[in-house]
Amino acid sequence: MHTHKPYTATAAFLLIACCCVALLQACSGKEDPVTGLWKLPGEAISVEFSKEGDVTLTIDESTISGSFRRNKENVLLVDMGNGEQPVTLSDNGDELRLSDRRDDRDIFLRSETAEKVDRAESLFMAGYQAKNCDSSIVLYTQTATMLEGIPSESGHLARAYNNRGICEEKNGNTEAAMADYTKAIEIDPRLEIAYGNRAWLHDKLGNKEAATLDYRKAAELGYTPAKQWLEEQKLERAD
Repeated sequence: MHTHKPYTATAAFLLIACCCVALLQACSGKEDPVTGLWKLPGEAISVEFSKEGDVTLTIDESTISGSFRRNKENVLLVDMGNGEQPVTLSDNGDELRLSDRRDDRDIFLRSETAEKVDRAESLFMAGYQAKNCDSSIVLYTQTATMLEGIPSESGHLARAYNNRGICEEKNGNTEAAMADYTKAIEIDPRLEIAYGNRAWLHDKLGNKEAATLDYRKAAELGYTPAKQWLEEQKLERAD
C-alpha cells in the first residue's frame, strides 16, 4: 500500500519557486497578436491596437478611441463606446475584420502590407494605361510579384495574370498567354473573363473542344461574350 509522504522543506521550496516562475510568466506582458497598426487598402482608414489594450480608429482626419480584450474563450472583443463587439483576426495573424463575419469584405492588413497593396494597385493601373504591351507586361509582372502571398488580394492577383496574358497574346506569345490565363483561373476560379480569354485562344489555335469547355464555364459565370459564342455555335450552355 502506498502512503503519501509529507512535503520536505526542499520540496516546499521548489513548489514555491515554480509558482513564482509561473506568476512571472503570466505577468510577462506578452503582446496580443493583434497589436500594431492596421490599414484598409485603398482607403484612408486605419486602426491601431496598443500593448496596453487601447484601440484607435482613424478615418481620414477623424479618430475614435476605444479598448480591446480577450474573453475566456479567447475571442477578441473591441469596445469603441457602443459596447463590446467581436472582431476577427485570421489564423496567420495577417488579416483583420472589424466584425465576426467571415464574409466581411473590409479586410484590414498590417500597415506595411496594405501599403504594398496600394503600390500594386498603382502599378496595375499604370499597366492598364500603358501605350504598349511590353510596358504593360513589365508592370503587370511587378503587380503580381507584390500581391503574391496576400490571400485577400487573390482577385487582384488573378486579374494581373489575366491582363498580362492578354498582352502576351497580342505580342504573339500564345504559350505564355495560355499559361497566364490558366494561372489566373487557378488563383480565382470564378474569374469569368479569364475563362473567356482562354477559350478565345483555344478556339484561335483550333482546340475546339477545350474552347467549348471554357466558353461554357465562362457563360455559367455570367460572361456575355461566351453566351453569345455558344449561341452562334448552336451549343447549349452548361447551366
